[in-house]
Amino acid sequence: EAARRLFVSQGFDATTVAQIAEAADVAQATFFLHFPSKAAVLAEMTGEVAEHLRALIGEQLARRATAQERIRGFAERVAAEVGAARGLAREVLLELLRSRAQPGGDLPYLSPVHEPFAEIIRAGQAAGEVRTDFEATFLGEMALGALNVAIVHWLEDPRFPLEDWLRRAAESAGQALEPRAPVVRRRRKRPGR
Repeated sequence: EAARRLFVSQGFDATTVAQIAEAADVAQATFFLHFPSKAAVLAEMTGEVAEHLRALIGEQLARRATAQERIRGFAERVAAEVGAARGLAREVLLELLRSRAQPGGDLPYLSPVHEPFAEIIRAGQAAGEVRTDFEATFLGEMALGALNVAIVHWLEDPRFPLEDWLRRAAESAGQALEPRAPVVRRRRKRPGR
C-alpha cells in the first residue's frame, strides 16, 4: 500500500526501495524479505488487475440498465480510475503484459472480462435491446475490442487521450449493438407494366 501511494504520487521510476520501506515503516531488510525489488512490488499489483476488472464489470451486471448503458458505465469507471492513477495504471498494465502475456494468447487484462461482456450482451438480446444476428460472445468481443483499441494506443503513448477514447469507443460499440430493422426488399417494376 505504501508503494502504491508513492508510485501514484511520484511515479514508479522516481520511487526508491528506501522510500517504500520508510513509508511502510519497515527496515529495507524487511522489504527485501518480501520483495526482491520494487519491480516485484509492481508485479504483485498486476495480480490485482483481474479481480478489480471483474468487480467493475460485476457492478455493471448488477445495475438495472441496458447493455449499452452497462458498457458505457464500465468504460467510464475504467476511465475515471485510470485518470486518478494514470502513471501507475499504465505501469501495472505494461508489467502485466511483460510478465504474463503469452505469444498468440489473450491479453491478460482482457481475460477476466470476456464472459461478463458476453453476459451483458445476452441479457440485452433477451430484452430486445441488442441485435440478435450475431451470437452474444462475438458481439461482446467486438465491444471489448473497441475499448481495447484505446488501451493499446495509451500503452504505446502515455499522452494519448485514453479517457476520452474509452467513452467514445463505448458509445460507438453501443450504437453497433442496437437491433437491426428487418430489411424489406421491394420488387422493382419492369418497364411497361
